[in-house]
Amino acid sequence: MKKALLTGFSSGIGFAYAKHLANNGWHLDLVSQNKERSLSALEDLNYDHCSVHSCNLSSSDELHNLMKEISTPDLLIANAGIGINGSVGKNSSRDIQDATYLMFGGVIGLIEYFLPKMKEKNSGRVVIISSIGALIPMPKSSIYAAIKSGIYAYGRSLNEELENTNVSVTVSLPGYVRTNIHQRSGLEHLTRKIPNWMWVSADKVVTETEKASIKGKSRIIPGFLYRITSIFFNLKITKIIWKTLNARK
Repeated sequence: MKKALLTGFSSGIGFAYAKHLANNGWHLDLVSQNKERSLSALEDLNYDHCSVHSCNLSSSDELHNLMKEISTPDLLIANAGIGINGSVGKNSSRDIQDATYLMFGGVIGLIEYFLPKMKEKNSGRVVIISSIGALIPMPKSSIYAAIKSGIYAYGRSLNEELENTNVSVTVSLPGYVRTNIHQRSGLEHLTRKIPNWMWVSADKVVTETEKASIKGKSRIIPGFLYRITSIFFNLKITKIIWKTLNARK
């Protein structure tokens, strides 16, 4: 039974990934900080071949303890994330520090710990859930965009480094996904403002990300329309439209 390590499993893309892997017979090491959501997700998952680890991935000490508890996975999915938004100067230093470690520094630490072990086995895959925000400006979400851009550059570079091995790193760059992250981030108005065509399901993100990862691709933009429109991200008109649709309060 192959083993997968999945962070942020209790909701959204993480839970969809857990279901996908469970349906394909993987043993799952599932990581989440929120115990209440974890229990609810486990009940919904209804899967025996899994272990649950409670960890605040914004804490380097807790992350280091977690890594010592888990054997090297065949698949590592760095999915845990939070929304951080606000114009320049509005986020506290602590909020910026925690978000940066959760979605960048800690992800690098996790990968740097397990990837050399995968290379020794000459087998393994890493998936990083980044964001379409890594490719286009996001006013009033500049911290989030910067973090996602940084981890995208890291993952893409690693995949090139691993070109002649049986180990790969794939970065997924989803756009708007129908999860509860917007409500938790104070951006619920976007669920009403963003057109239906711009939303993709968490299941679609997982299916397309897994296909890309199995093929060893360095990146995937889930959703056909997102892949097409991303070609025009550098055009001024595209940036104006994106800024208008994504206006933060």
